[in-house]
Amino acid sequence: MAGLLRSPLVLARNTLRASAVRACSPALTRTYRIDVKPTKKTAAALDNEKAQIPQPTTQNSKYRIETPPAAVVAFAHRLGLNQLKDQTLLMRIVTHPSYEKVGIATNERLDYLGAKVLDMFVLEYLHTKYPKMPTKMLQDAVSTYTKSSTLALMAKEFGVEDVARWIRSKPELEHQLAFNTVKASIVRATVGALYVDQGPIKAREFIHAHFLSREFDLVQLLEIEEPKLYLSFLMKRLGRERPVARLMSETGRLSKAPIFIVGVYSGTEKIGEGFGSSLKMAEFRANKDALTKYYLEEQKDFGLPSDVEVQGAVYTPTKVGDTPVVV
Repeated sequence: MAGLLRSPLVLARNTLRASAVRACSPALTRTYRIDVKPTKKTAAALDNEKAQIPQPTTQNSKYRIETPPAAVVAFAHRLGLNQLKDQTLLMRIVTHPSYEKVGIATNERLDYLGAKVLDMFVLEYLHTKYPKMPTKMLQDAVSTYTKSSTLALMAKEFGVEDVARWIRSKPELEHQLAFNTVKASIVRATVGALYVDQGPIKAREFIHAHFLSREFDLVQLLEIEEPKLYLSFLMKRLGRERPVARLMSETGRLSKAPIFIVGVYSGTEKIGEGFGSSLKMAEFRANKDALTKYYLEEQKDFGLPSDVEVQGAVYTPTKVGDTPVVV
């Protein structure tokens, strides 16, 4: 019994030996090997992964996207440009090519496109409305609606002055950039942006609402030096009787301010009327009035070739006008 008992000293020594052995022995580590077999991906999964990878865009990739300020947003709502699908066009519309900033897109291309679209729809409208208008007069009429001075006045109504981005020409340059030129370019760029983003019908609606709704005096565009001779050739070509001037009324023939009223007749039909301080002046105006009434005769309830773009619309061709008289 006494042999089985150990003294506390022996127990302490054995404990210390066991601790030393555990400290010197390396720790047991276990390594697990897991074999993972690669799974075959379906074609649909591969296409899905490719779609999730962002692809580089080539369109306007060199231009940075700008947030339109409040003035441009108001300008867009005023003209209905808030309906554009590509809202980045707003800052491009109001930026003239003179605004040379790195990474900023200008309206140069939209301006060029808008000018062609504007000419096309204005010409279409005037050609159809006035089928007898001479070609030279038709060209001048289109220019009246689309020239820079007209567009600059419209730009002021649109509020372009508050949003235009441009840089004045350097003083040493011979040709200085005028602000009216900048404003006109923004109006044309607006038309171009609508055509590109919304299509030809929206661009046409804009042109009819803001351009062709205005009245211009087209009579002054008819420049004829000898209206009496010109009218005689015109009546002959139309197979009508030779025009004859007749005095309709007069007042103050012997005074300092006489007034004569002359009518021009083809047969029994009065085709023109004019007044003046002399018989010659009154006859001149009467002959020109007859030519004006003929060449500026308006068509009523006419259709336009571009109506075919509207769903369900039917276009009825109108008669093409005659060529001018050669005197």
